[in-house]
Amino acid sequence: MPLDGLTLSVLVRELDPLLKNGRVLKIYQPDEAAVTLQLRLPGKTEILLLSADPVHPRIHTVAEQPENPLNPPAFCMLLRKYLEPSRLLTIEQQGLDRICRLRFEAVDPSGKSIELTLVFEVMGRHSNLYLVTEDGIILDALKRFPDQGVMPGKPYIPPPDQGKVEPGSLSRELFLDEIRLLPAPVPLWKWITGKFQGFSKTAAQEVLRRGGFDPRIERGAIDAASWPLVYEAFADLLHELESGGTPTLYKTEPEDFAAYSLTGLPGERFATANELIRTVLGERQAGKELEEMKNRLRKRIARDHKRVARKEAIQQTELQEAEQADHFRHLGELLTASFHLIPKGAASVDVPDYTQEGAPLVTVPLDERLSPSANVQRIFKRYAKAKASQEQITLQLEKTRQERSYLEDVLLQIELADHPEILKEIETELYQAGYLKRKPKPSTRKVQSSGPDRYLSKDGITILVGRSNRQNDYLTFRLAGPNHLWLHARNAAGSHVAVLAEGEIPQETLLAAAQLAAYFSQSRRSPKVDVDYTLRKHVRKPKGAAPGYVHYDKARTITVNPTDFTMPEKQN
Repeated sequence: MPLDGLTLSVLVRELDPLLKNGRVLKIYQPDEAAVTLQLRLPGKTEILLLSADPVHPRIHTVAEQPENPLNPPAFCMLLRKYLEPSRLLTIEQQGLDRICRLRFEAVDPSGKSIELTLVFEVMGRHSNLYLVTEDGIILDALKRFPDQGVMPGKPYIPPPDQGKVEPGSLSRELFLDEIRLLPAPVPLWKWITGKFQGFSKTAAQEVLRRGGFDPRIERGAIDAASWPLVYEAFADLLHELESGGTPTLYKTEPEDFAAYSLTGLPGERFATANELIRTVLGERQAGKELEEMKNRLRKRIARDHKRVARKEAIQQTELQEAEQADHFRHLGELLTASFHLIPKGAASVDVPDYTQEGAPLVTVPLDERLSPSANVQRIFKRYAKAKASQEQITLQLEKTRQERSYLEDVLLQIELADHPEILKEIETELYQAGYLKRKPKPSTRKVQSSGPDRYLSKDGITILVGRSNRQNDYLTFRLAGPNHLWLHARNAAGSHVAVLAEGEIPQETLLAAAQLAAYFSQSRRSPKVDVDYTLRKHVRKPKGAAPGYVHYDKARTITVNPTDFTMPEKQN
């Protein structure tokens, strides 16, 4: 469910006292849809995030400043111009609509104190941020729409209220009258959402559940004696919100959240609506951004994989043709042995194949224009050419197969990536390898490059798992010692795994490491996966090989089920 007006009301009542009178230190715009305000308060600094993302619009505090672009966007520069420095006077909600107003006391160029308002419309794909003067003139908007008058210098016009009223403004008598006048086929939840500000479908149906009704009940199915029950349930929900609400994440399918309790649904309670929104929508936004980044990389590498697969098919065909070299050599030897049988000017000659039992005759095509000697030389030249071509194509085919294997590894790593830093490593690697033409954007923060995942077996032994090709190389040739155990899923793209222990490895640790190697591989959905393991000293990297590509020998094999095992404890 999107952030509805009722949940927003609880959130605003929390944020206002928390941030009121905070001094704006710095303003950032981490992405095209979000703005952060760093507010200094007595003894602490709070970071407020306002995101007009079309899928997950939200307002809440964050523990850390998100990563920012090197060059701040124009809207960020305008906010800095007018609101650095300034003081946050209050955060207000417009009735119970999904509109927040952040009022600031700022100073104009002449030194005069002025009031500016940052208007945040939480309207799904129409969400937007406006900086507005005391006179209601737009200084600028995060998203400009010239055809709709959303431009600097134009008056700010709030979205139409559609005739909805504030829930608390309707007396009990008027509320019951409204029900009485409703047409019989109208579902009561639709009437509630259409009549009152802030009520989503979820909130409206919750009113009916609290009254003891089917949430889809129509006006005609409820008698006059039951109308007061609807009003009492309605008032009960409003009272809960005024008392601080019940911020909860509900374990439904899909997950739902609200700052009020939903009858009969199991859920996870949060201390504040701010924490609820930060956790739920923040995680959803992070997941959305992660998936968008995956799709971008996946699409680019899938094209290269398709190109390499076509190239491999062509080279295999060429190799099959070149493998006729031995056939030409054999014909040349037969002609040489039966040279006296070759007639001059003949188009072909039948010669005995002395390598076969009974020496059957073999027809050898000739060039009528050439002498017998020249025909023999011609056959051996074709053999030499085919032999040289075979060697060259074999080398090319091996390189192509290595490239295909590398790209399959990368596609798997993209699919399994669970953090943006892993994808950024992959992106940098692909740029360095020439698969991406545009250099990844540098970070504004010095973020330490992520290392391999670390797990602790029940025997207390550390197991390393590479999550990118850079990590695979680093794990195998830098972190693992020569006598440490090294594992990899057989004949499948996947992570390098190392057990940081020498000597005899406990069976439970070996099994856990093998299951991790199978789980982080192309075969992760198979109930039976063969995993090779050997000492790290038997693993080598061919000269010039792509990142993550290795050869190994002296390996043994264990078969495991990656679909049914308990993940070992992960270490920080």
